[in-house]
Amino acid sequence: MTSDLAPELCRPERNAGCSLDDLTKALGDLLEGEPSKASGAAVAELLRQYAACEGSWRPYVTFREDTYSRNLIWRTDKFELLLLGWEAGQESPIHDHAGQQCWMAVLEGELEEVHFKEGDLAPAGDGISGLRQGRVKAFPTGGVAYIHDDIALHLIRPRAGQRAVSLHLYSSPIDSCRKFCPDTGKAEEVNVAYHTVRGSGCSGTDPELIRDAWIR
Repeated sequence: MTSDLAPELCRPERNAGCSLDDLTKALGDLLEGEPSKASGAAVAELLRQYAACEGSWRPYVTFREDTYSRNLIWRTDKFELLLLGWEAGQESPIHDHAGQQCWMAVLEGELEEVHFKEGDLAPAGDGISGLRQGRVKAFPTGGVAYIHDDIALHLIRPRAGQRAVSLHLYSSPIDSCRKFCPDTGKAEEVNVAYHTVRGSGCSGTDPELIRDAWIR
């Protein structure tokens, strides 16, 4: 394979002594082993333990003024692990997870999750239908959330006017998902990309080149 990517993007390697990379190994044992081992509770506990006491994620997170950042940490055909950096006032669109399971651990700050239901529409004042909002739940540092498409759509945003950092695990990599207009409920399929790969900037790089580099 040839590409214009920097070598460190094309040769993903774990760093010896990095507890974040130790986490990727442990997650691989759960998510790449026998299906009976892929327990959601066990995955959540691994993430909870890491969020409670580790700071090895700090060299890999970035923040942007225009949008929350997506920083790839590890990717296989069975799972994908990303760090998201949130500035105050930023939020994700309302979105689904392409049929995959998703766990979110809050590493710094406090994040708010807002649920929405697809197809459960409430009349708006102007006669346009919008998605019906469900529960709103706050997750402090160390908190772990879980969602899949049968539960709800959701959006994520930091609370209290402060930046936040979260660790997101998808049970299979998500290369595209649907985002929803909050006023009309209309869905749009969007491709997702990364801003950094293991701390190296890659904005503007073809996401397919990065994905190809991580095929195992």
